[in-house]
Amino acid sequence: MRIAVCVTAVPNPEKVAWDRFRQVLDLQDAEPVLNPLDRNALELAGQLAKKTSSTFFTISAGPGASSALREAAVFGADPLIALGDPLLEQADERGVAAALAAAIRHAGSADVVLCGASSASFGSGAVPGFLSAYLEAGLLSGVIDIATDDNGVSVASIGTTSLVRSSATPPVVLAAAPYGIAVRTISPLLLMRAAKKPIVDLTLAAIGAPNPLPSSGVLDGSPEATRKKRANETVDAITLVAALRDRALL
Repeated sequence: MRIAVCVTAVPNPEKVAWDRFRQVLDLQDAEPVLNPLDRNALELAGQLAKKTSSTFFTISAGPGASSALREAAVFGADPLIALGDPLLEQADERGVAAALAAAIRHAGSADVVLCGASSASFGSGAVPGFLSAYLEAGLLSGVIDIATDDNGVSVASIGTTSLVRSSATPPVVLAAAPYGIAVRTISPLLLMRAAKKPIVDLTLAAIGAPNPLPSSGVLDGSPEATRKKRANETVDAITLVAALRDRALL
């Protein structure tokens, strides 16, 4: 079974500061790190790879891709594929999904593609949906457990009031639940060892991605650029806590 995981880099929540003058989040000194919710997808991929005696590869697109992949390597991902291209700096969720789909096909396709529920910096959680459309694959969200069955994979996902077990025929895109998954602890030693793994750097032209990348037309420019222009920032709980801590409110 071929397994792929799509991850992204976000500003380090511990280094996010609050600009009191402009009343916005200052991300200048926040180095890129792996999106926290992507760890859930990586953990599920590692479990599925072990159950099927296979491996999984990881793809990250856009600024900070290498930083995200270094942490992803701790979970056993190989190879690590970084997409670096100026077009990605202005891409929205639909454009990123198109680039990721092209990279997955370039790598030889995948039976199961796992993603985090959303990005901790701006993500709306739309990438898995767009990705399933571009790959002509099924889509399941809120996944907390994966096993194999006669149809392909058996998935446990979070329903309205209980867990729901369903079968999915590959190819399928799975969005990991934001909670309910026991993720391994990542020590500095493991990160040092993972840093030795090579990263494959690819451009959009090399993987045959569309140029220009498609856009939903919702955002004017990249998500980060648009977010900085807004008077009222839209952030998730992780980033918000970092900002409040800087203001000595927590």
